[in-house]
Amino acid sequence: MDEGTPGAAIDVALFRLRRIWSRPLRARRAERSPRSVQLSNVMVVHAVHKLSLDVPEVTVGAVAEQLDVDPSTASRLVNDAIAAGLVGREASEVDARRARLVLSGPGRRVLDAVVCYRRSYLDGLMADWDRADREVFARLLTRFAEAATARPVDPAVLDRLIDEALESAATDRDGEPPEAAGFAETG
Repeated sequence: MDEGTPGAAIDVALFRLRRIWSRPLRARRAERSPRSVQLSNVMVVHAVHKLSLDVPEVTVGAVAEQLDVDPSTASRLVNDAIAAGLVGREASEVDARRARLVLSGPGRRVLDAVVCYRRSYLDGLMADWDRADREVFARLLTRFAEAATARPVDPAVLDRLIDEALESAATDRDGEPPEAAGFAETG
């Protein structure tokens, strides 16, 4: 593994950022009742809002696609957001057999508060950057996000690599060198 590449630095930075974004909500959850807002609630609220700008009716299936999760996972996440009072389920105006999802008043206020906080936080992090640097960073990060969306991680490849790594580790414990297990060929 070459730790000195730009990809390695970006990987570490993205991992750290993921932990930073989830930390404030994790801390709230530990201090408050089980009904406090969780990161998954905010993800559903954001998805329902974004989808409502693009489609006439937001469904659990659309939320699953937006969040890139299985429909059963999306259903659980949506139900949690409904239980938290952030999302409502209403009868579809298009198909009586379906339900549509809408943001509740508290859901809209939570979305506004979270977006406002995140943007203020980011502005604070870059407060000592000149405007040109902030604009270049925004342009490159947007380009990076678009590329990641257009070419998502292939879970089958990742699963195969993990299986090979685990097989190699088991072989190492048995005294056979990793190269003999075919690990070196995965490059």
